[in-house]
Amino acid sequence: MRQDMMKDEGHRNRVESKPSDNTRQRSLTYDETKAAEAAFKGEPFNPAWSAAAATVYAGITEAIEKRMMTVTAESEVAEECLAGR
Repeated sequence: MRQDMMKDEGHRNRVESKPSDNTRQRSLTYDETKAAEAAFKGEPFNPAWSAAAATVYAGITEAIEKRMMTVTAESEVAEECLAGR
């Protein structure tokens, strides 16, 4: 249990980063927000959205796919370990 918490804390530290002098935080535009919502819901991309919205959509869908692949791989390893008992 504690190892899981430590792993989560380590991940949180890698993900959270402070903006550098070259970057600034800004709010998403309307179409970027719609693209993000669609990506999280698994809905298709609307070609009427901007290029920036396409970048948001692609980034979120890629991250979700990568996470799903990791979860699948971890579950396969767990099944192999349990089968070896």
